[in-house]
Amino acid sequence: MRENNFKTIFFIIVIMLIFISIYIIIKNNKIIAIEEIKKNKETILVNIINVGITQFDTLNPLLSKNQDIQYITKLIYKPLIDITQDFRLQKGIAEEWNKLDNKTYLIKLQENVLWDNGKKCTSQDIKYTIDFINQNQSIFKENVKNIKNIEIVNDYLIKIFLIEPEDFFEYMLCFPIICKEENVGTGNYKIESVDNNKIELKSNTNEINLIIYNSITKLYNAFSKGEVDFFITNNINYLKYIGRVGHNKNTITGRNFDYLKYNLKNKVLKNKEVIQAIELLINKNEINHKIFNNMYYTAEFPLQYGSYLYNNNIKCQNNINKAQKILEDTGWIYNR
Repeated sequence: MRENNFKTIFFIIVIMLIFISIYIIIKNNKIIAIEEIKKNKETILVNIINVGITQFDTLNPLLSKNQDIQYITKLIYKPLIDITQDFRLQKGIAEEWNKLDNKTYLIKLQENVLWDNGKKCTSQDIKYTIDFINQNQSIFKENVKNIKNIEIVNDYLIKIFLIEPEDFFEYMLCFPIICKEENVGTGNYKIESVDNNKIELKSNTNEINLIIYNSITKLYNAFSKGEVDFFITNNINYLKYIGRVGHNKNTITGRNFDYLKYNLKNKVLKNKEVIQAIELLINKNEINHKIFNNMYYTAEFPLQYGSYLYNNNIKCQNNINKAQKILEDTGWIYNR
């Protein structure tokens, strides 16, 4: 009897182990299947991105006045010399550059830069681009206004002669280069198709669809519905239209600043110490908080040489004391 009970218990244990093994196998396969679905979904999200834009004018990077297009065309057209986010110069189409004298620059091009049609980018394209900017209402006209002449030394070497000396002229050569022969680019993306509603850009692995809307309201609605993955806006109240949930944001810091302008016809404001005291008493962080809902950055360094901008991150009382001392030391009366 005991032997039969033992056999029964043994078979029950074996059957339970079999069921447990089957369960584990099914569960693991289900996990693998879920991971594959996630992986495929992520691949789709990475490979195809829909970017919403409004007020589209042209894809020509030298003529477009649309800031969204200016960002996008950086993916299509390389500049002669590129500028990093911390405002350092780096190679674009140019391999290296040298200042021969106060008004002459020698620029050597990279010999392996190709247009989308497979042809090489040469000195002729650089000269054509600069001539095009001069002859049209380009946003880069200020960049080339001091160029007197361009000499093509060979296919990959040019000389630029200036009308008058200009400090840091290399920074002016950040404009994109366009092809002399046809509408092609040298960047990682090429223009695949263009119509009234959509522009397709493709690289070897990814695709960007520029979805064109005739109003910012329609763009916000499309983003809220998931029809658009990404858009750029200068509107600090965008959360009012798209909500706070279901999206990420990235702040692009530029070189646009708001300044306070003093009326120097006022005798009091002609005094340097008075302006210094006023600067100390202006709480930039509080203005940013109350008026702009902390959507901007406050600059804690002089934005212009010789300006009186002071650090506002110290306690307001310290600033008041400093302002009072500056005024009293120079013979002024300070009244709170």
